[in-house]
Amino acid sequence: MPEPIPFPAPTRLAARSAVVVGGGIGGLACAIALRRAGLTVQIIERARKLREVGAGLQLTPNATRILRDMGLMPRLEEVAVAPRALDVRSGRSGSTLARAEYGPATTRFGAPFMVVHRADLQKILADTAEAEGCAIALDSELTSLEPSARSVRAVVRQGQNLFAHGADILIGADGVRSTVRNHLYAGYDGRKGPPAGPVFAQRVAYRTTINAPDNYPPEVRLYLGPNAHLVAYPVKGGNTLNIVAIVKETKPVGRWNAPGNSLDVLRPFANWAPEVLKLLESAPHFLCWGLYDIAPLPRWSFGRMTLLGDAAHAMLPFLAQGAAQSIEDAAELARALQHNSDAEAALHAYEAARRARTARIQTDARRNGSIYHFSGPARIARDLVIRRTGQGLLDRYDWIYSA
Repeated sequence: MPEPIPFPAPTRLAARSAVVVGGGIGGLACAIALRRAGLTVQIIERARKLREVGAGLQLTPNATRILRDMGLMPRLEEVAVAPRALDVRSGRSGSTLARAEYGPATTRFGAPFMVVHRADLQKILADTAEAEGCAIALDSELTSLEPSARSVRAVVRQGQNLFAHGADILIGADGVRSTVRNHLYAGYDGRKGPPAGPVFAQRVAYRTTINAPDNYPPEVRLYLGPNAHLVAYPVKGGNTLNIVAIVKETKPVGRWNAPGNSLDVLRPFANWAPEVLKLLESAPHFLCWGLYDIAPLPRWSFGRMTLLGDAAHAMLPFLAQGAAQSIEDAAELARALQHNSDAEAALHAYEAARRARTARIQTDARRNGSIYHFSGPARIARDLVIRRTGQGLLDRYDWIYSA
């Protein structure tokens, strides 16, 4: 059994029970953190099975530090890979522009960089949540929220039946197209009105996994080129290579986890280095995502309800912080509930601690997406800067990793 998260002992819990809407990485991490803090937790998940879509993800020290404190590192080490370096390469030539070793950074930040298959991380979190007594209601679609002065109820549909789950607080961890967020903002009368919905980033991600080539090094490789880039790194204990090819697409793409056409993937990389083409041509199939984020929200918390993860701050993947920030949210929310005797005050304290940081990461991730896809003179200048930066590539993100 994992050791409890070492939060300071509370004077009095702000809430005794919670409903978490969403059983992804953020929702499960939140459920574990709240359970460890002493709350009874009910998870509501629309899917019929807890099954994470996608492929790999990168976990930076700000996330692995929390997972370690949750006692999950032994299981994570069984399936994840601790890469030894970030190798940034020219997509056209394949030559290395800069290489940053993760070892010194791991020592500096006191926690490792890791890469893992999403499904493996979700299983670890789900198994832990269930083992510690979190209730999970699958095939449950949220239909309405019914807040009151002292509690909140989530009404869900399961098949032809409606059920109500009541608790002291409710957390919406239901992703970029959050139903909870829509409910919370339905009556919002702020000066700027309700927030806009998800914004298409004019980028499409094609994801796949292949058997790792013989002697493939344990490192993250990032290939940069005009209007496209590709990331590759090993997962599944090093036996599988995760590949993500991201290309420019001006027409909004609503597909989510849909089959991708191999010709659509290969076309933008036609003149790239042979090693890139070999990786792409080795893929048995691709899954396609349109990349979306949201603008920073004016608020996350309404009474006894709040948002977490992508529902609160969906961000583009160009800083590898989507999962990490959801995990940070979970830990901070548990702390706030332990340090405030009033539930609404606790949720606002959590929001105050998190909103500026996540907004900055959202903005920087958008900027990185543009930089990655430079062409012409801007690409040449970018590559020159990267070459000069070298090992210092990771230093610019100290403010993220050291938190």
